[in-house]
Amino acid sequence: MLMKKFSFLRASAVLDSTGRQALILAGVNGIFWFAWSFGCYQTVYLQTIGFSASSIGILNAVSSGVAIASVSFWGMASDKLGSLRKVLITVLLGGAGLYALVPLIPTGLAFSHMLLLCYFPAINFFRASMSPFAENILVRNCNELRLNFGMLRSVGSILFMIGSFAISAWLPSLGVEHTFWLTGLFMLIPVVLTFFAREPAAKKPEKTGEGLGKKNSLNLGELFQNQAYVAFLVFGFLFYIANACEGNFIPYFMNSIGVDSQQYGVLLAVRALMEVPFLLLMVRLRRRLPLRVLVLGAAFFMALECLGLGLIANSLPAMVVFSAFYGLGNGLFLGSSLNYVYELAPAHLKASAQAFFTSVASVAGILGNLLGGMVFDAIGAKPFYLAVMAIYLASMAVFLASFRTKGKKESPAL
Repeated sequence: MLMKKFSFLRASAVLDSTGRQALILAGVNGIFWFAWSFGCYQTVYLQTIGFSASSIGILNAVSSGVAIASVSFWGMASDKLGSLRKVLITVLLGGAGLYALVPLIPTGLAFSHMLLLCYFPAINFFRASMSPFAENILVRNCNELRLNFGMLRSVGSILFMIGSFAISAWLPSLGVEHTFWLTGLFMLIPVVLTFFAREPAAKKPEKTGEGLGKKNSLNLGELFQNQAYVAFLVFGFLFYIANACEGNFIPYFMNSIGVDSQQYGVLLAVRALMEVPFLLLMVRLRRRLPLRVLVLGAAFFMALECLGLGLIANSLPAMVVFSAFYGLGNGLFLGSSLNYVYELAPAHLKASAQAFFTSVASVAGILGNLLGGMVFDAIGAKPFYLAVMAIYLASMAVFLASFRTKGKKESPAL
């Protein structure tokens, strides 16, 4: 009887510990996305001080180039240190702190554009890794603790929606330049919560014993010998070209149809709201469908949004309707893509696998922004979004062809 009581108390303690971690992880990810919703006005800010679509494209392309170095560096640092939590705290503090200082950069000088072209990429050495590592700590802990990733991640989408509606209503009286320091201020909350988050299990590479230079070496070749992982990188390259084009020029599309770009937050809020259904249903979806099929469905919904923008949308309500398709697709992608990478990667290279996938997204971002800005200015808003739809469809075709490649067996997760 005493042994049964002891077993019950021990099980209760474990459950309480897991429950506390679920709350902490939901807080880290959720408040991170709430803070991020206040920091989505970089393009709008630059648009108000005279940046053209082509100039935005160049700036974003340079920033994407820095992001390649950022996510690779911090991913390998995480695997070498065996601490995802320390790296997350570092990039959150660095990115939020530098981003908060943007309004202090003068905008009326002859060389102001050049200052901004240098400063934003410098921010991106930290900022580009904030989102991937905030998601990474949630994905890995959910898999290890058997938590419902979709439910916890939906907290982030809901708080992002609330933040987007709030800043959209507040923006006319606040001024777009104040969104930068507000983002930095709110980002301090997930920094504090991360100190209490569980460190995901990390298996360090074995020491070779052949010299100090080879200790804790990472055999990254293991990743690229995995055909399913390589196929996903190719898909991701095309997918993120389309994604960069789709997202970064929305404020210019709004101006082209006579909609105030300061209403951009309304579209972001609707997208975030529509992410929630598929995130909440992710457990059931993963039990019935392979993760790669869910990824394919995500690209399909996003292509539908671009079709609507290219052919139909001429007002804010119409844009809201088609933004809902993007939100559905992004909910599917959030719930499937990170877990797909997690399942494909070996135990000691999970952070690096996510980092290299993010690096591919950054390379795609360079092309998407450089070409996107020029193409947008050359052909106009509506034809531009039809072209983006075609790129989404091309990524789907490539990924469908890769289904013949036998990857690791996928297993349902909570």
